[in-house]
Amino acid sequence: MQEYIGQPCIVCGEAFTEQDDIVTCPDCGTPYHRACWKQNGACINTALHEQGTSWIKQYQEQEKERLAQKRRDDEAEQAAARESGESPALNPELYDGIHISDTDPCLGLDPEEQLDGITVAEASAFIRTNTFYYLPLFRLMKRTGKKISVNLLSLLCPHFYFANRKMWGSAMAALLLNTLLEIPSVIMLLHKQMDVTIPWANVETSAFQVVYVVSFFLYIALSVIWGLRANYMYYRFAQRKIQSIRQESATPEMKQQKISAAGGTSLLNVMLILGMQFLITRVMSFLLLIVR
Repeated sequence: MQEYIGQPCIVCGEAFTEQDDIVTCPDCGTPYHRACWKQNGACINTALHEQGTSWIKQYQEQEKERLAQKRRDDEAEQAAARESGESPALNPELYDGIHISDTDPCLGLDPEEQLDGITVAEASAFIRTNTFYYLPLFRLMKRTGKKISVNLLSLLCPHFYFANRKMWGSAMAALLLNTLLEIPSVIMLLHKQMDVTIPWANVETSAFQVVYVVSFFLYIALSVIWGLRANYMYYRFAQRKIQSIRQESATPEMKQQKISAAGGTSLLNVMLILGMQFLITRVMSFLLLIVR
């Protein structure tokens, strides 16, 4: 009955409150005070009966239009405030229409707005944490085709970032590639700290020095790529997961629950990738010491 609160009874015109005894027409769903229904003895909302529609559907359409108009009014107000110098210097291209809200997971955006095949509501349900950062970024990527943005966590620890966002393929790729490029550094560390010389990788040779320098710069270049592409990779990952869940035969409520469960973050994944990194590093060091 929550949707009826504040709506007018079409008989007496009084708005419904939580204390009212509300009844609805069994055919069109129009709400009445019980006394008003008894007074008339039947539904007087003949327009809905003639159209073959329902009060709830009409209410939902009106509410959707009201929210859309409110968003348009808010965006116009923000634009006017920026022009007058009264608005905070947020990037207007990124944050137009965005509002920080504890109750609205879509942050004031239209839940049905399309983001390359998924809706804002689906993206918000998938992101779950830090939507104020990702939702505007996803919209910008959709509007402009932009694929480059800075992600500091991915720049420094890409495998941890990807694992935390449940992107296991990217997490394993980042871990294995970075580990491979770190091998010359590990060999150099073994030589300096343990005085270990590996015949096939003698650190004193010019060939090893070239490999060491090249691997170092490749590691830096790859880190920059992870840092600049991670957000777009996450956007594409979200699209694929959501579209895959959409194809399953389930109710809209179940699909929304599955989307939320598939997204979000996972500290357990971070711990797992940390354990893998430790194990791979130890195995690599052991192999380097015995293959001599």
